[in-house]
Amino acid sequence: MMGTITVVISDELEKEIRKIISREGRQRKGALSQLVETALRTYLETLKTRQTTFKAIKDGKVVAQAENLEQLAAQLKKAAIDPRQVRIIATPQPKTRKRIGLRGTRA
Repeated sequence: MMGTITVVISDELEKEIRKIISREGRQRKGALSQLVETALRTYLETLKTRQTTFKAIKDGKVVAQAENLEQLAAQLKKAAIDPRQVRIIATPQPKTRKRIGLRGTRA
């Protein structure tokens, strides 16, 4: 069984997609659906495999690596390394939050 999802995209994107489909010679019925399904499956796979890893770096060397900060702290403690002496990075880097609206102080 196949589900139906209605999606609204810009005219520009639609023209570009249809141009690609016609250029590749896939103008048969269902080519657009197949393209969208493949794109969505690929996107979902990247979301599943995208996992944040935290690394502690000291003097240019990775001294500890973990899936979360609690595990990283435990590894640093076990290795008798002060967390303030290492640089901790996350890969991939977390997305920065965009702040909107007024920011100020109350009078």
